[in-house]
Amino acid sequence: MPYSTKKLWWLSGLILLLAACGAADANPIVTNNAPSDELLPRDGSSLLQFGDAEGETAVANSNPAINVVADSVEYDADGIEVGFTEEGRPYRGNPSAPVVIEEFSDFQCPFCGRFSEQTFPSINSNQIANGDVLLVFYDFPLSSHPQAEAAANAARCAGEQSAISYWEMHDLLFADIGVWSHNQANTVFASYGETLGLEMDSFTNCLETGKYIEDVKADYQLGLSRGVSSTPSFFINEQPFIGAQPLSTFNEAIALVLSGESIVAEAPSSSELPPEFAVPTPVPIPVEPENVAWSAGDPNAPVQIVEFTDYQCPFCQQYAMETFPTVFAEMIESGRVFYAIKDLPLDNIHPEAIVAATAVRCAGEQEAYKEMHDVVFANQALWGGSGETAAVGFFIQLADDIGLDSDALVSCIELGEQRERVLANQQESFALGVSSTPTFYMNGYPLRGALPYNVFDGVAELIENGELEARLEAQMQQAYAQAQAQATQEARPQPPEGPVDIPIDGAYAIGDPNAPVTIIEYTDFQCPYCSRHYEQTFLQLKEDYIDTGLVYYVFKDFPLTQLHPDAVLAANAARCAGDQGAFLEMHGTLFARQGDWNGRPNPEAIFNQFAAEMGLDEEQFAACVANGTYDVEIFADLDEGFSYGVSGTPAFFLNGYFLSGAQPYGTFVDAIAFLMEEVGE
Repeated sequence: MPYSTKKLWWLSGLILLLAACGAADANPIVTNNAPSDELLPRDGSSLLQFGDAEGETAVANSNPAINVVADSVEYDADGIEVGFTEEGRPYRGNPSAPVVIEEFSDFQCPFCGRFSEQTFPSINSNQIANGDVLLVFYDFPLSSHPQAEAAANAARCAGEQSAISYWEMHDLLFADIGVWSHNQANTVFASYGETLGLEMDSFTNCLETGKYIEDVKADYQLGLSRGVSSTPSFFINEQPFIGAQPLSTFNEAIALVLSGESIVAEAPSSSELPPEFAVPTPVPIPVEPENVAWSAGDPNAPVQIVEFTDYQCPFCQQYAMETFPTVFAEMIESGRVFYAIKDLPLDNIHPEAIVAATAVRCAGEQEAYKEMHDVVFANQALWGGSGETAAVGFFIQLADDIGLDSDALVSCIELGEQRERVLANQQESFALGVSSTPTFYMNGYPLRGALPYNVFDGVAELIENGELEARLEAQMQQAYAQAQAQATQEARPQPPEGPVDIPIDGAYAIGDPNAPVTIIEYTDFQCPYCSRHYEQTFLQLKEDYIDTGLVYYVFKDFPLTQLHPDAVLAANAARCAGDQGAFLEMHGTLFARQGDWNGRPNPEAIFNQFAAEMGLDEEQFAACVANGTYDVEIFADLDEGFSYGVSGTPAFFLNGYFLSGAQPYGTFVDAIAFLMEEVGE
């Protein structure tokens, strides 16, 4: 999707967005399209990346070598060569073409669909057909599009039977995004297979097993390593070209490359880089025993890793369960790395994180920190969301299971000394500008997210070989080139300065449609700031302005799925209640009782209980929610919000004027008074 940035801390922003918990603020930014300087402080944030780039800048004007699988080659109805590269990626055109366009795309992205429907046909019929251009397709499914991975898998499953079948499925998927954007997508994909005349047993099995999901994810990781952050994104002879640009812009770019010119400015030398792209100075992190929760390894090792963690963060759990055991065995016990853990409980979104960190430190008083660390993460679903008192009960049980003195553990927790140390680590991290977990500092350089072992191993090798600063400098050169490219291309729409006309047909609304003021709210039922708006502002607005005919209030969905995994389900619950005339009642219940379902393992059952308490037809409601009946409409709202510059919740448009965040009631009063005066009321 179109994307803009002010300072291109793009890689660290991506890691934060896609594989890390983030501290919420009044407008949490959780979309891949968010400006990166709103995500990360200027503290030398995570810059390290690993992939094919090897520090090259993105301004070379030579086409990448493309090797194809000979027996995959076919010719479509227009006589254009199609097939697969040796890496398994589909291509169209002459493999020896002077211009290679590499497309990173998401089948559920409407902007990608727009490119496929409006721009690509001309490129295919002209530059590809005449041998000037080869197109290679890569998958880059964004987490805001939950069926995108399955769609990419479906295309690859079709491709098992022929390259032509791949491209036919590709075209169907983009043409019918709204038809399959729900939780029964594979059923639709199977019908497409029948339409295309595929051998259905193998195709259906491929769909059901998600045979190519890992390959799709590998494409995504490759895209990240090359600086891709939004879709569609392209590399034209390895030069970045961002967004669903109009055909004329593509034609101009292709012509420039054919003539040997660059479509982005040459990167300056390191001495000429703007300050915001300077290689950061490593941050010294104190690791004395009194400043850490736990440490291990040789204090004199050449590599030091400091981890800031949150025991209730699912990404920290992922790292602790999948990566840390290998780090411990291969890097710490071998003497290669000195490792320290510090606590960063994000208690505004993880209310039991502080007591969990305290309990693990208290286990450390019995020489069992790591053992407790492991079992607390392994049993996160058991205690997370239960409340501090209940969580302590679970920690006592876990302590018993690993042979600790549970009475001593309870006494330690109640004493509060370890809790104070947890909070001291938390404040230290905030002072450093760290606001997400897990975050790591390797010899003072930050890495963010639940990264795989090979990243830690690769950075350690760079440190050991004295090559880290050179790699960082090369990557900043590439970041600057990417920023320059994006600055000259279509940007993601920013919040408008003046009024905009947002369609409201079909949206839930209350009040007089002819009221002088219309307020459109983009909301997320799992967002605490949206809940605060409901309880502290909306109810008063309803009484004073909506019920009196002065305001027409329109509801739209904007689920921040990376932070709030149950937001789409909750939005479905509200709409399904709306089928029975109870949208507003369910809307209010979801916000007023957000604590009853947020973070629980069974929110759907809780929503069904809400429906029963309202006297709704329980069977109809449950089926509606279970089927994700309104997923398409919910994600249409989300994409619409993006197109108008919305990037966090709650967000409002008052007679088309943008207002961001959970503003106090008085702000709305002043705005409504201004707007009523503007329309002569």
